[in-house]
Amino acid sequence: MLISCDWLSDLMDVEGSPRDVGERLTMAGLTLDAVVGAGDDTILELDVTANRGDCLSHLGVARELAVIQETGVRLPEFTLEEGGRPVEEAFFISIADADLCRRYCGRLIADIKVGPSPGWLVARLEALGIRPINNVADVTNYVLMELGHPLHAFDAETLRGSEIIVRRADVDETLETLDGEKRDLDPSMLVIADAERPVALAGIMGGAETEISATTRTVLLESAWFDPNATRRTARGVNLNTDASYRFERGTDVEMARFACDRAAGLIQELAGGTISKGVIDVYPGRQPAKQASLRRRRIRQYLGMEVPDEAVHGIFERLGFKPKALNDDEGWTVTVPEFRHDISSEEDLMEEIARHFGYDRFPSTLPAWSGQGQRLPWHAAEAAVRGQLSGLGYSEACTIAFSDRETEATFEPDADPVVIRNPLSDKAPILRTSLIPSMLRSVQWNLNRGSRDLGFYEIAKTYPKEGEHRRLILAATGLGESANVHRASADFDFYRLKGDVGALLCMFDVPAEGRVEDIPPYMHPGRSMRVGSVALLGELHADILKRFKLRQKVYIAVIAVEELYRAGLRDVAAREIPKYPAVRRDLALLVDRKLRYSEVVEAIQAAEIAELIDVYPFDRLEEGPFPASCYSLAIGLTYRAGDRTLKDEEVRGFDRKILAELKRLGVGLRGETT
Repeated sequence: MLISCDWLSDLMDVEGSPRDVGERLTMAGLTLDAVVGAGDDTILELDVTANRGDCLSHLGVARELAVIQETGVRLPEFTLEEGGRPVEEAFFISIADADLCRRYCGRLIADIKVGPSPGWLVARLEALGIRPINNVADVTNYVLMELGHPLHAFDAETLRGSEIIVRRADVDETLETLDGEKRDLDPSMLVIADAERPVALAGIMGGAETEISATTRTVLLESAWFDPNATRRTARGVNLNTDASYRFERGTDVEMARFACDRAAGLIQELAGGTISKGVIDVYPGRQPAKQASLRRRRIRQYLGMEVPDEAVHGIFERLGFKPKALNDDEGWTVTVPEFRHDISSEEDLMEEIARHFGYDRFPSTLPAWSGQGQRLPWHAAEAAVRGQLSGLGYSEACTIAFSDRETEATFEPDADPVVIRNPLSDKAPILRTSLIPSMLRSVQWNLNRGSRDLGFYEIAKTYPKEGEHRRLILAATGLGESANVHRASADFDFYRLKGDVGALLCMFDVPAEGRVEDIPPYMHPGRSMRVGSVALLGELHADILKRFKLRQKVYIAVIAVEELYRAGLRDVAAREIPKYPAVRRDLALLVDRKLRYSEVVEAIQAAEIAELIDVYPFDRLEEGPFPASCYSLAIGLTYRAGDRTLKDEEVRGFDRKILAELKRLGVGLRGETT
């Protein structure tokens, strides 16, 4: 929000320099982002939070500053010279949907002369980044920035039937807005209509057919209150955001509608001449009783950490425009909240107002008393162990958002029924994710686009199909697996590195880890992917997915059902005595049929049931050689050790013979021998 210091001075007596003013507002919750010179004026750029729609104007900021300075605010003064017949005889206004429009005010100004605005008005608008248009449109923008209440001016002679109806749009109605775009409407949208067709999108933008032009002679000035949620839905539905919708979405002051209409009418008459019809049309079906909230004295100390004098509390509320009433039983206050403070509804809200304006720096740094106790989730230790292991393997934790779109999610979970968000933050992400892969790939994409080529991420998060939430672990890696140094060359991350990392993780838990290459989803590379039971899917992403996400280097993914790991539990880790006796290593060059998997070879070796066999390690493979094309040569290392003696050569040869006998049953023999 841009605030002109000169303009602010019209509404109150400002104390101190612009920088001082900005710092005081920052301490009260309106953060100063910048101080910028604009000719003889100074502009404050303030960061206004979404719940403080009342501060999106010079009057709103003046109210806050007046509380800080313990001074008052001056409303702008103006005069109206009414004449001619009463406005009710010239125009009729009705509200068909009072739930979406609580109030609608209108004034009629005849015999005006549309032209350029005077220099002072142009200067103030341009200082706030607003392009001047003409004296009528500029007045509505001026009052918007001054009072925070949006207005709209119609060319009254283009309105058919001398009538305004605030209603929902009919099916298949359209409206060409002031930006020249034709908008398709539906019954969820509130429109301003004349006797025949829509002439404006309520709270967002007017229509092109009724806009003010150089030939306009009669203006109907609109000042209304529109429902924030309905305005937000419509703005998203037509993909249109304006200064007016920005304020209506955050809530405007329904009581300001009449004053803003009069203020704008007076300025238009001053700058463009004309006669203001007698009276104002004020349709107000949504009048509501004043909102009240209670505040107990003892809660101030409990919540804020110290007592605040009654006179300070009372003074803060009064200067804020609240109406505090002290209770007879010495408990505290009942506070009547003004219409412009939509963010105040509870005792905690009132205490926040006290803290902001009494001064956060005056409260001691204390922790609230705690009589309860915390309790860790059942899987806390297991998940902490997983995070520690992954950090040790070189992965960094990522935290991604849970929102996505149907098309992307269907690529990875085509059978999942997603949860649809009622009020999505973006039309591009209207559902909750059913897979962790898309959000992780967006993180990889974001980093690659910014020059980070060697990445290793993990995330433990939930997916949200309708049938129930699932907690999952995802790993993603790309680029180098090992960087070059004086001892070794660099090496790309590959499938085997990922397989080793997943294996190291699964070994921490008491789960079976049988690998298979069946049932690989189409988004994974068919020859470089595998499953591990029902626990994990890992491998290289398919080239089509890389192209879709605009990724130019290989990406490896592993998705692990950590809930199954947690249920299985961590393996007991016990220290073992360093062996006293030496190990014996024997290497075998085997001839293996290409149809056999390595896991079947290992199973055959283990079937020999040799207690002294402590390791089986493959270290070489030949695809071609002096052997049949249907086979390949596999070199494996066998390590033997006994815990109570040094093994003799004859014992080791016996182990080898026993293993070769088991391998022979599988059709595997030593290279160079007939099996």
